[in-house]
Amino acid sequence: MHLRLHRRLDAYTQQNCHFQASRRRLDPRFRYGRSVLVDVFYDHFLACQWQCYSNIPLDDFAQQVYAGLSSCQQLLPDRLQLLLPRMIKEDWLFSYRRVEIVARVLQRLEARLKHRLPLAAGFSELERVRGALEADFSKFMSAAQREVAVWKTTGGKG
Repeated sequence: MHLRLHRRLDAYTQQNCHFQASRRRLDPRFRYGRSVLVDVFYDHFLACQWQCYSNIPLDDFAQQVYAGLSSCQQLLPDRLQLLLPRMIKEDWLFSYRRVEIVARVLQRLEARLKHRLPLAAGFSELERVRGALEADFSKFMSAAQREVAVWKTTGGKG
């Protein structure tokens, strides 16, 4: 059930007008990487503003996620099985609050993509248009919360 919702939200995010507005705010030289940049920036904003969207503290939520992943580790894709211990040790979910972690995430993503997209350089866009991106994020989250509510009322079929 959670995986289906996650996939639904991924598809919803890519077509959401506020997400697209954030993409357009970024320098066009980042081309297709703008979606990746916005996704990472939105993860950062969510971690920073977590208390606005959940009654569970972020550090408690992160520990619940890690415990859940650990309990079914053998079912995870091989790459995630290998990364899980490091994810837990470095507390990736909570660490997204820190801008230096955002920069590091972009560097790692760029390396994984064999430097086909200049994601690390895209970090400067976070600083350049942060206020506008955060405003888009806030509108996006309101819309996404409505989307989740509809999804839940239809039993995951809507």
